[in-house]
Amino acid sequence: MRFRYPRLFELAVNKMCTVADMEREGWEDGGRAWVWRCHLSAWEEESVRECSLLLLHVVLQVNASDTWRWNLDTAHGYSVKEAYRYITSHEDHKDRSSVDNVWHRHIPSNVSLFVWRLLLNRLPTIGNLLRRNILQANNSKCVLGCEINETAAHLFLACGNSVTLWSLVSAWLGLSLVHHNDLRQHYHQFCCMAGLPRCRQSYFTGIWYATVWEI
Repeated sequence: MRFRYPRLFELAVNKMCTVADMEREGWEDGGRAWVWRCHLSAWEEESVRECSLLLLHVVLQVNASDTWRWNLDTAHGYSVKEAYRYITSHEDHKDRSSVDNVWHRHIPSNVSLFVWRLLLNRLPTIGNLLRRNILQANNSKCVLGCEINETAAHLFLACGNSVTLWSLVSAWLGLSLVHHNDLRQHYHQFCCMAGLPRCRQSYFTGIWYATVWEI
């Protein structure tokens, strides 16, 4: 429940309750396993009903304790390498080329990780939080107050502050570009300009990273 229904996990009184404990208390809709810190809204109650239906199909083994299992490698368990390979292999070819090129030894790992999440649309923007039912639909506007629905592309490319910053960066570099409105296309346009030697591409990549990090 913690990962599939993060809002319910946040509101739960007993966050350390095991699946076996919940089964004993009763995890059907209205059962004693569901104890909340505050009154639930309509969409949160719907999430509880959905979660209850999933749990009704769970069969617990007698005298067996709860354990974590990494389904991608049940023999050796979880590894960051296998998780990264799984995520990147489930994107199309263009997406894989983007995420495979974000790691550079001259760029801090936290900045590279941020760019990796940005290009995969994994940052907690309002648009993504709405899609995961963490926020309500009436809270979709950009946090900078421009009255546009907030997405990663809007925040980093189209919002007023972002447009101004990219214009200043282009002017500083002496570039005359019509910037793409798609993040991956913008990334490739800026960092991999045709005809530039590899060292110059690395230079522009560092500037792109620094710009999105500043935004």
